[in-house]
Amino acid sequence: MAQAKPTTQPKFLPRIDGTSTSTNTHVATASGNPFESEEEQEIFSKRRLPLKMPSNYSGDLQHLNVSNNWLVCMLSTPQGRCNLLRIFLPRAIPPGETALDKYLAGYKITNIFQDNTGHHLIIVLVPKHPGVSSDFLYIQCSETPEKQQLKERRIEKFKDHEITSVAFNRYHGKELTTGSILLGTSRGLIFETELGSVNDSTQRKQLYDLGLGLNKYPINGLEVLKVPNSNRWIVVAVTPDAIYSFEDTLRPEERSLQPIFSSYVNGEREPQCEKQKTDLTYSMLRFFAPPSSQYPKQWAWLCGAGIRIGELSIDASSNATLLGDTLINLDFVKVKHLSYEERRTIVPKSFVLTEYHAVLLYADHIKAVCLLNQELVYHEVFEEARVGKLISIERDMGTGAIYVYTNKMTFTLKICREERNIWRIYLNKGQYELATAHAAEVPEHLQLVLMQRAEAAYKEGAYEAAANYYAETEETFETVCLKFTILQDKRPIISYVKKRLSRLTMSDDGDKQADALKALIIWLIDLYLTQINLPGKEKAWRDDWQAEYDEFMRETPVLACTSLHRTAVQQLIGEHADPHNLAQFAISISDYEEVIGQQLKAERYAEALQTLSKQSDLSLYYKYAPQLMEHLPKQTIDALIAQGSKLDIDKVVPTLIVIDTQVQREQVTRYLEFAVYDLNTTNDAIHNFLLHLYAKHQPKLLMDYLEIQGRDETLIHYDIHFALKVCTDLGVKKACVFLQCLLCMWTTAVDLALEFDMGLAKETASKPQDNETRRKLWLRIAYHEIKGTDDVKKALSLLKECDLLRIEDLLPFFSDFEKIDNFKEAICDALRDYNQRIQELQREMAESKEQSTRVCKELGQLRAHSITMKAQDACDICDRILLVKPFFVFICGHKFHSDCLEKQVLPILSKEHNRRLGMLKQEMEALMAQTVTQANHTPEQQKKRADLKAEIEEILAADCLYCGLLIETIDQPLVDDWDQVNVEWE
Repeated sequence: MAQAKPTTQPKFLPRIDGTSTSTNTHVATASGNPFESEEEQEIFSKRRLPLKMPSNYSGDLQHLNVSNNWLVCMLSTPQGRCNLLRIFLPRAIPPGETALDKYLAGYKITNIFQDNTGHHLIIVLVPKHPGVSSDFLYIQCSETPEKQQLKERRIEKFKDHEITSVAFNRYHGKELTTGSILLGTSRGLIFETELGSVNDSTQRKQLYDLGLGLNKYPINGLEVLKVPNSNRWIVVAVTPDAIYSFEDTLRPEERSLQPIFSSYVNGEREPQCEKQKTDLTYSMLRFFAPPSSQYPKQWAWLCGAGIRIGELSIDASSNATLLGDTLINLDFVKVKHLSYEERRTIVPKSFVLTEYHAVLLYADHIKAVCLLNQELVYHEVFEEARVGKLISIERDMGTGAIYVYTNKMTFTLKICREERNIWRIYLNKGQYELATAHAAEVPEHLQLVLMQRAEAAYKEGAYEAAANYYAETEETFETVCLKFTILQDKRPIISYVKKRLSRLTMSDDGDKQADALKALIIWLIDLYLTQINLPGKEKAWRDDWQAEYDEFMRETPVLACTSLHRTAVQQLIGEHADPHNLAQFAISISDYEEVIGQQLKAERYAEALQTLSKQSDLSLYYKYAPQLMEHLPKQTIDALIAQGSKLDIDKVVPTLIVIDTQVQREQVTRYLEFAVYDLNTTNDAIHNFLLHLYAKHQPKLLMDYLEIQGRDETLIHYDIHFALKVCTDLGVKKACVFLQCLLCMWTTAVDLALEFDMGLAKETASKPQDNETRRKLWLRIAYHEIKGTDDVKKALSLLKECDLLRIEDLLPFFSDFEKIDNFKEAICDALRDYNQRIQELQREMAESKEQSTRVCKELGQLRAHSITMKAQDACDICDRILLVKPFFVFICGHKFHSDCLEKQVLPILSKEHNRRLGMLKQEMEALMAQTVTQANHTPEQQKKRADLKAEIEEILAADCLYCGLLIETIDQPLVDDWDQVNVEWE
């Protein structure tokens, strides 16, 4: 049989050769037939557990419990002694033992309860004779690698109460304390207590009374649970005829379980209760949780009707606790009239729960029943003569291991892939989702499930679902297609083919099946176009198919295939006479030129522009934008602007010449403004074009444009002469004045401004930097204002506006008969101004004379000034003896060798002085080379040599290095070439 996914299994001890196995054993296969023969390992198999008992231990096994790999057993000897043995099954720690004889006088042990950590034991003591109170022992266990320590003590607080069930707190329990736990008694009482070695004074709290005063109403099962990821707590209790559940939400810091029962004790609500008529004197409660989980998945209750199976709620807000209503019928009704010996073989003594099975223990055999179909899958008979009398069966909640024990031996019940045929059970029950989930790991099983599910869906008329299931099977493509092609609805066949296409594209050999891939895609396109263009259908119906078709065509494998076989696809779409989808396909394969051409030919300009905007080939903008501009100017310009700087402005110019209508002109202007102001283009043609449109249609905006461009000719991007010609031809005088100012045509600009705006003329006349030019311009303005009018007020106003004009400049513009009285004040102001200027000139002359006298005196002193050089004087640069080499001495007292000074001065000199100094040195060297061979130097050579030397010294020693040159360069950076410095430092 195919291998299923392995589940986490406990580590079992190795099989012991020679152990007894019953000859009456028969094992059911996974299909549920106990007589079917399969060559595979059984689901359940019994193995003896070899326990190494101490040499002084002998006797019958009375009780056994296993938790977290800690096995606790009770041994009784023929002499009446009773010993407790605690064994760690991995055998890493020596066994722990203790004698309980001193506690058993008049008592017998009815049960052992062990917590989930394996460190806390409760042993129930029941009196053998009337008149003695029930009792129980608590044993706290601890261990080291060398030994174990068992501390037992009698709990006096629970005298007169027979403990029949214990609910350990797996959430708060630790090795030193149990935390708050619940105890159920034979009279239906539920107590809370906490046991441990930390506090010997045990407290008890009665939380609830299920027996309501009855002397015999045992609580046979009790469990405390906490819903994951919440503070909701659940308590489940069972009695022989009922199962109860309590729930409440506790505070996170709450450690007591009493608040769970508070609302029930106060009568605010009643516990959830399910009664079950029974003839049994007991019942059992079992839970199944994976070994790594603290919250069970399933619960089971052995009651009078059989075994009730269900799940536990994990919804923190739900009031329901125990979910499910599955019953495994054990035919208890038939046993009422049987004898005790007959009943003991029919009624189970105990049972445990696994994920998919319930394992029941009877007086002489065990059997396992599948929870899903109640089939018997395992049956094992224990011969009492060989293995002893069966006592009970236990499951370690920590590891999941199952233990069966008799009074002589202990066995483990190994589980081997109990889920192996669960998929088949779900399949037979028609629960296909669960069957698929459990068969997913075995391809053969999964194919059977999918095939049966597909056939069932097809028979039920769920054709689309059936198509999806068939697509996951290995059924031949032709067979499935024949099933669906006969249907009028094409949705199932399309779904099936798409699923098969998806499987084909995801397979490793997809490249080898290129022909099949092409065939499927072409067929799907044909099916979609048939549905889209089907006559007589509503628009919403077509739109739905169109949307699905568009999504299909955008898939990567489809796009790659259709691009490769574009001719065939275009031919197919053309046969369906579908221009819209033909255009969309051309767009998908980036054949935009063809699409736009067809759309323009059909005069669908809006669609053409939309297609143009979707594509990324900029050359198509240059090609089709002029044509679109004729019909959709605003939308075309919007598309051009949306491309921003991607477009080449020079190539867009042909689009911009379409300005036949006002709308086109406005949109062209809008794009030119975008190019100038947003893209910051420097293209002269664009600027000249915009300027021309402004001058012709929007003169006010022209002046704003000219002001933005500024008055620096180097930063202006339009042709000034072209602009002046355009403005002159169109009569934009103000712009002409502005442009003439740029060309320094001041006289022309002022004359033009005088024709229409005196303020502009005055503003223009004030702009030249040359005072003489400004004076002349203001004289022209004065002439224009005064000549012929003899308006004295205007003349006086001009004198105030321009400080370069004088009254004598304006007098010639007045007539000869003008009275001088009108100019009296202005003439007096002019005379006073002349007088002030004369006084200033006299003062300047006196200062100049004084300064020249002082300079002559200083020159006389300099002629007599001398500097005495001493033999120990040193160069201020190199600190060496000064007199050993040619040197310079400055009047400030600094002294330098000639070569030292030259090295320091050269980097400071300007480029022009550096170049001149190099030329002088070359001439000096050439002159020296000529005179070397001559004994006597000519006067001309001597004079030239003296002149060259004087000029060289003038450059090098023009000023003291420390007192002049370095001070002048203090504002210069210390490093000019940081890149070179970084390279040198590295």
